[in-house]
Amino acid sequence: MFRKLTLVCALLALLVIVMGAYVRLSDAGLGCPDWPGCYGKAMVSDSVQFKTDAQAAFPDSPLDTGKAWKEMSHRYLAATLGILILALVPLAWRLRQQCSAMLSWVAVLLVLLASQAALGMWTVHLKVMPVVVTAHLLLGFITFWAIAWTYLSSNRDVGIRSAKSGPALFALFGMLLLIMQIGLGGWVSSNYAALACTDFPRCQGEWFPETGFADAFNIMAKDGGSLSASGKVAIHALHRIGALITFIVLSLLMLSATSEQNPKSVRRSGVLLSMLLLVQIVLGIFSVKHGIPLVLAVAHNAVAALLMLPLLGIYFFSKYALPGEEQAEAEALGEIPAERLEVVIPAEPESLYLRLKSQLKKTRGSIGGVLSSLTMGEDRVTRELLDDVEANLIMADIGIDTTTQIIQHLRENLEKDQLKDVDALTDALKQNLFDMLLPCSQPLRISKQDGPYVILVVGVNGAGKTTSIGKLAHRLQAQGHSVMLAAGDTFRAAAVEQLQTWGERNNVQVVAQHTGADSASVIYDALQSAQAKGVDVLIADTAGRLHTKSNLMDELKKIKRIMAKLDQTAPHEVLLVLDAGTGQNALSQARLFNEAVDLTGLALTKLDGTAKGGVIFALANQLHIPIRFIGVGEAIEDLQDFDAKAFVDALFVKD
Repeated sequence: MFRKLTLVCALLALLVIVMGAYVRLSDAGLGCPDWPGCYGKAMVSDSVQFKTDAQAAFPDSPLDTGKAWKEMSHRYLAATLGILILALVPLAWRLRQQCSAMLSWVAVLLVLLASQAALGMWTVHLKVMPVVVTAHLLLGFITFWAIAWTYLSSNRDVGIRSAKSGPALFALFGMLLLIMQIGLGGWVSSNYAALACTDFPRCQGEWFPETGFADAFNIMAKDGGSLSASGKVAIHALHRIGALITFIVLSLLMLSATSEQNPKSVRRSGVLLSMLLLVQIVLGIFSVKHGIPLVLAVAHNAVAALLMLPLLGIYFFSKYALPGEEQAEAEALGEIPAERLEVVIPAEPESLYLRLKSQLKKTRGSIGGVLSSLTMGEDRVTRELLDDVEANLIMADIGIDTTTQIIQHLRENLEKDQLKDVDALTDALKQNLFDMLLPCSQPLRISKQDGPYVILVVGVNGAGKTTSIGKLAHRLQAQGHSVMLAAGDTFRAAAVEQLQTWGERNNVQVVAQHTGADSASVIYDALQSAQAKGVDVLIADTAGRLHTKSNLMDELKKIKRIMAKLDQTAPHEVLLVLDAGTGQNALSQARLFNEAVDLTGLALTKLDGTAKGGVIFALANQLHIPIRFIGVGEAIEDLQDFDAKAFVDALFVKD
């Protein structure tokens, strides 16, 4: 929702720029002599009463309803944009733990919004003073670009590149040059100097016309007509020179970006830059040679705003990669050894399904035991059969409340004559279980950010925390992330050694202290080290603790407070590891841990060895916490992203 609304804001911001250019170039900037209303009214009207009131209120500003409508249309669009930007605030706040950058960029947008409102007011009160008009125009462009950057940076599916690839610094230089050129263009426009030179490439028939730079940049000028003719020629000529320099620099940047050695997303941005650059140059030349026709002048402003987008794309995609992009590039270059491809390439849906099918046999026997004993398509569904299904669901540890909800839904279907046979009952039960899991089927995505993405792993003793951390480190490395581990379980004997063994196995650094050391201190040191070394992900182990012991739960709160001293957004993920074999006790654990440390994800382990895997439905139905991973075996690849469809499908197959 956040990204969709941000995209709408970007499109609306571009429309505001276009409308602003139209108002300015059609000399309607003072179509309304007051602000924020127009002649003291919220709406412009052709009525006699409106005209009479306008004349009485502003006798020195004759009403032109056409210009007034243009100006107010621009203000209405700007106000709508402001409302939509305000609507981003609660969305960004809700997503702050998944992507802290969202909140920062929305704050920037609010500052830009307030500044633009102030400049809009001053533009009217100071009678379109050139320096204010130029600032208003430039800040409008910057607002559009900031929204576009927010849209790019809020994509949680992208990841930091293992190595920078693309002309990022060159793109930054191009951005700076483009901003200066657009600012100069705004100064030309606000001082009515666009036609100071009416031919091209010469100016007034000369290669070196008379210029008056002495008063060309008089920022105290009160109106656009106060510059001398030679001053207007000076800024017009300077704008042309700036256009030539900008064209050369951006052309070189385009050639650099489209090089085959760059990522595909960078090359695409380079191609877009070349097309927009060509269109902008053609628009500029034709505008001068044809006397600045309104449609060409407005288009010239719009394309100037759009020119920044490929520059942002080049910079962004030089640092961040789309899902699977780095792997595809490496494979294309033949840089990934064959033995590693098995780790990097995600499992095909069918192979994951088959894996789950074999490992969920015990849970499948509990949930579908009654149905599998019947002949599909023949047996009539009765209330007694639903009672048997209810008993099986409870035995699978789905829980009384969740089971009651499922059976109630099935009974309603039966009363509506929608369960004609066991086939229909199976389909209805399967769909019900899938609908229950789907909202929580949210695999972990490592969001891009300046510092390490911190995962705090919590749970009771014996749930499989340390083993899950080792497997998770392996998964993240296979996805191209650099990983560091923090041995925060300083209480359990041999816990540090166990994590160090996983570190050696995955070739990952482990920050550890002696047994009995302060866990918060260990994790603090690890976060400092990860920040200094530019590590992508820090996974912090913690001591197993009973969820019923408040003093132990308070220690987790202390760890979160200590991390906040180095990174106020850390931890970015609080992952609770649960043993599926504990059944309904896992639900109690999750509820109390969530109250203590605000869980953001669950990992349910040991599903292959228990018939109580149905607790996953109770967790999803009652707590609504994202289920990140499931453990279906002892192998290092048996920690799998949770997929609701594959999981439910695996429960409804015949052995």
